[in-house]
Amino acid sequence: MNDDQYFSRQDERDHTPRWMVFFLDIVISITSMGIAYMLRFNFSIPAEWSTKFALVFPLVVIVRGTSFVVFKTFAGLIRYSSSRDTGRLLYVASAGSGVFILINLLGYLLSGGTFLFPMSVIFIDFLILLFGLTVLRMAIRTAIFDLFIKDDDRKAVIIYGTDQAGLIVKHTLEREMGDQYRVICYMDEKERIAGKKIEGILIHEIDYLGSFLEKVKVHTLIFAKQPPFPEKKIDIVDKCLDFDLKILSVPYISNWISSKLAYNQIKSVYIDDLLERTPVPVNDTRIRKLIRNKTILITGAAGSIGEEIAKQVAGYEPKTIILVDQAESPLYELESAIKSIMDEAGVVVLAANVADRKRMNDLFVTYKPDAVFHAAAYKHIPMMENNPAEALRTNIYATRLLAGLADEHGCPGFVFVSTDKAVNPANVVGASKRIAELCLLNIQKKSKTSFSIVRFGNVLGSNGSVIPRFRKQIEKGGPVTITHPDVTRYFMTSTIAAQLILESGAMSKGGEIYVFEMGHSVKIYDLANKMIKLAGLSPGHDIEIKFTGLRAGEKINEEIMYTHEFTAPTDNPKISIVLEKDIEPGNITERLDKLIDLLPENDNNKIIEAIKEFIPEYRNASRISQSGEGSAD
Repeated sequence: MNDDQYFSRQDERDHTPRWMVFFLDIVISITSMGIAYMLRFNFSIPAEWSTKFALVFPLVVIVRGTSFVVFKTFAGLIRYSSSRDTGRLLYVASAGSGVFILINLLGYLLSGGTFLFPMSVIFIDFLILLFGLTVLRMAIRTAIFDLFIKDDDRKAVIIYGTDQAGLIVKHTLEREMGDQYRVICYMDEKERIAGKKIEGILIHEIDYLGSFLEKVKVHTLIFAKQPPFPEKKIDIVDKCLDFDLKILSVPYISNWISSKLAYNQIKSVYIDDLLERTPVPVNDTRIRKLIRNKTILITGAAGSIGEEIAKQVAGYEPKTIILVDQAESPLYELESAIKSIMDEAGVVVLAANVADRKRMNDLFVTYKPDAVFHAAAYKHIPMMENNPAEALRTNIYATRLLAGLADEHGCPGFVFVSTDKAVNPANVVGASKRIAELCLLNIQKKSKTSFSIVRFGNVLGSNGSVIPRFRKQIEKGGPVTITHPDVTRYFMTSTIAAQLILESGAMSKGGEIYVFEMGHSVKIYDLANKMIKLAGLSPGHDIEIKFTGLRAGEKINEEIMYTHEFTAPTDNPKISIVLEKDIEPGNITERLDKLIDLLPENDNNKIIEAIKEFIPEYRNASRISQSGEGSAD
């Protein structure tokens, strides 16, 4: 649909019928030509020119009328006239005057040297006409605002969504906030309903949101439904933020209190909503075969990824689900959530340290898990830079311990949750995860257990990650701290990450490193700006953005693979298998023993040196103080 079609659908909202606008434009054209003659001849028009009026004025009506029809100057919303519409008037006036000049020249040639118009009259007419057409629209616009809008100080609202929820949102606003808000239109992606009305309120296509906001002052846009694709929602929100709109969203109907929507249930849109991606396809049959009637062990179950894995596993009807974590309170909350999904008798909750050999061995002896999803890890970069011994204990030793027990007790499957920081590691977290990867690949060579590794980027909203940190800083009034203006990161929701982890475990034959399609990387500076705007504040004015400098171990951009690695596709388009051209040198067991033997000493410097020796590409070995500044991790 072009702009002209868009404007033509607005007529029902315009208080000036377009036939009237067309008629007034013709009147102005005739008047303009008459005034041009009067000015040209000082209000005393010679007979030789006045005798030609019988041809001149019908010609004016035909030429100007045709140009108005061609350019559809009468079809726009007069009440929302802008500089863009003034430009259209310039085109139509120029086109008509150009035709007059051509007719004049043609008449001169055919008549043997006589003009139909004085050339100066054409130029004077052009100026007067352009002025008259513009003033007419300004006058109508002013009159409409004085009559219909001036006394209405309520904030203008756009509702996205024309389904039942959209109508309920309108009724809720009128019922509870009618003295503060007024719905001025609906918007939807359905082209076939554009131009129609719901209870007298016109429906527009969402693709014309930007054009509409240029003409109409709007305070709020409310999502009564979710757009068909996350990318579409991002586009809508970006346009709204460009015009400083407040953006709200209605919860799913299932979450309404007593199946009734209240205004206080309409919440602000958060950045997490905008970073979500289109749901990924998964092979439910394959995943169900891995989980149904099986005993599943999940370590780090109270963490962001572990919790989501647990919830999804519970939905596939396992015989027993074993939840292991040291975080007591989150583990208790997770237990309640899982028991609401599956039979309580099948839920086992263990507050335990995964590096406790006896406790873990007892777990395998007692429950004999059929699959392990190992998500327990220390991941906070600054914390582990200062505490490398703990990264060694949890990320490396515990992983080796659990993998060894899985092999010893004949556990069929073991999925290790790694990170993109394991590629060319610049910090203790990444280096420890890479060593754990190599450990599993080494064990796989002699084991019947199917070991697989999954690598992906940051999880939205995870503990200690950038989004919760920025949110707290904004709530406190700033500043929002970023380590470097060019830092970028990949983000994935815990829901999608858990789906792909389960799919990877289900398709594994043993020894694979899987990487996930992470979409586009996000610039953290842009992320901070958008979060501030979504909070209804202005970056740099209400909330300062402060750069603190890259911290030890922090990369500007993360990688998902080594340069000597390449990928092969799987039957899931979101999952690829990493294939290594170079085989890792031997003696991994010996080097692991040497590294783990350092644990009792708790000498961080020796541990760092040993990690560097184990992973030559690990470049960073500096210490930092715990500054508490915000970052991308």
